[in-house]
Amino acid sequence: MGQWQVGTETLAACRFAFSPLVETVATLGILAEIRPEPWRRAWLAVHRPAFHRRLADAPHLTDWLTGRRPTHWPGEFRLPPPDPDAVPHGLDLTGLDLAAELAELLDWTWRHVVHPEWPARLRTLRADATARRRLADHHGWPAALPALGPQHRWLSTGRLRLATPADVPADAELLFVPTGARLGWVMQDAGRVAVVYPVSAAPVPTPRTPPASLGRLLGSARAELLAGLDRPRDTVQLATLTGLSPAAVGDHLTVLLDARLVARARSGTAGRYYRTALADALLAAQPG
Repeated sequence: MGQWQVGTETLAACRFAFSPLVETVATLGILAEIRPEPWRRAWLAVHRPAFHRRLADAPHLTDWLTGRRPTHWPGEFRLPPPDPDAVPHGLDLTGLDLAAELAELLDWTWRHVVHPEWPARLRTLRADATARRRLADHHGWPAALPALGPQHRWLSTGRLRLATPADVPADAELLFVPTGARLGWVMQDAGRVAVVYPVSAAPVPTPRTPPASLGRLLGSARAELLAGLDRPRDTVQLATLTGLSPAAVGDHLTVLLDARLVARARSGTAGRYYRTALADALLAAQPG
């Protein structure tokens, strides 16, 4: 292991990259997780049955998955940093030193789960990168990417200290790679270091326009907030999304919390809110 203290010039020159391979590995981790985050319920209900059938045909893969934590897989896969200039349109396993069974499982995950959602995922990843860059321009990179994972630490000087797989050459390029994973990781080759970071807890966003019937039931503002919680969001994000003031958002969230339509995320996503199963059922029951 090495350590890299990223200077301000390297941070200023950093780029974002989008990787179907990274997203596929992240998705595999989500599908195999024993205690998934609650806001992934609906998505997992769609994809897990087929995933479990796939594993039933290959019990050796089940042994491999259950013997490791998903957060450790990227290190074992030894993924290379993505090319920020490449068009992110397909899964490329070329050059990876993977057992044939694992390569087949990644290919299956891409074809059956990630690829059908890739346009929506890519829009989400690009939107996140744009928002982070804009925030960094106004408030600095520590404010734009405060929670990259256990491999980093922002110093008081504004520099970034990273734990890397190996020593980093002085002229290495820094990449940030957004993903739908729960936790991020670091990838490295001879010329690049890529920091993978989680954008949000939901793999794919859902439409935020609330049904008119829900607005009549809850009021337009609360219906819009509930529809906007397709992924965990804090009050500032919800205020930006809806145009309400943060104080008004907080008042409406209190009502939705009391009604058990919204829950507050714990631990790594403290201060964020997400829809409960009751809210999901309420939205699904609306006409149109």
